[in-house]
Amino acid sequence: MSAHRDHDFIPSSYSRIIARELGLQERDLPRLLAGTDLPVDVLLAGDESRLTGRQQVQVLRNARTIAGAPELGLRIGRQLKPASHGPIGYLALSSPDLLTALQSLRDFLPLRIPFAQLDINEDGSWLRCELRITLQQDSSETRMLTECFAMALQSLVEAFLGRTLTEALFCFHFPRPAYYRAYGQYLQSMIKFEQPEDCLLIPRSLAGESNPSGDAASYAIARRLCAQMLEETPIAATAMTNRVRRFLLAQPLGSVTEADVAKSLYVSKRTLARRLNKEGTGYREVTEQLLSELAVRHLGEPGLSIESVALLLGYHDSANFRRAFRRWYGMPPADYRKQALMN
Repeated sequence: MSAHRDHDFIPSSYSRIIARELGLQERDLPRLLAGTDLPVDVLLAGDESRLTGRQQVQVLRNARTIAGAPELGLRIGRQLKPASHGPIGYLALSSPDLLTALQSLRDFLPLRIPFAQLDINEDGSWLRCELRITLQQDSSETRMLTECFAMALQSLVEAFLGRTLTEALFCFHFPRPAYYRAYGQYLQSMIKFEQPEDCLLIPRSLAGESNPSGDAASYAIARRLCAQMLEETPIAATAMTNRVRRFLLAQPLGSVTEADVAKSLYVSKRTLARRLNKEGTGYREVTEQLLSELAVRHLGEPGLSIESVALLLGYHDSANFRRAFRRWYGMPPADYRKQALMN
């Protein structure tokens, strides 16, 4: 068996996150993939390729060389929001309490990142979330992956709680790095180095913290509908419209801007606009079409109120959603739903 466990396969989406954090443009992408034997297409939105452990480690090495920044692991980890983990992240955020959310991540994470493991145990007044990276690589690469993992775990807990996590304790087995002062810019709780294992200690009192969204079921329905539409969207590297659409469907709606989308596709906003124009559309048209389609699908779910549909589509004011829906379909969403139920 290879030291880098070539039977482990990691979604290419994580390498796309690395490319975006580095601010790479299309011409720079081959540098990130040097030594992996992977085509540049794996870094394009919509690609569903999976990398071996060896290839993923090589991407990390290349990224470290390109960035020339020792804190790169923390920077990449900052981008690992729950949505980065696909349905697993949404499953966790749809859990009834924090402990269940963490257990969901523990149970399903190996399906997404086979070399990452999470063990959860009660330890006195703490909930111990032990992080384990099973890939074999040098100490600096292990540190980078552990930093990424710690940041991803913090992001999940904070997304669930709806606030910054300040009362936890991060423990790392490695010695305090030269850039240790930078940790405070990324991890909001206390930090200790040279500990027996890598883990996040969360106050046990938070384990039963209820989902603050109050509408976890609606969130799960929305994610399922987005996933269905994602499967229906053609994977076409040459079609910018499809690439934009696939990227938007993979994010919580309303959470990204046009600049974010352009960056994710390794182009400038101007280039994005030019390529969409060649396909006879524009960014606003793509997003409006997507929102209108999702609105109809959401309204087909009897468990979702009009207000819930508005929030799920990124409208914080349901009146704005109603106006948009009338513009799309010539009638209020409530009337559309009544007609659909009659047919």
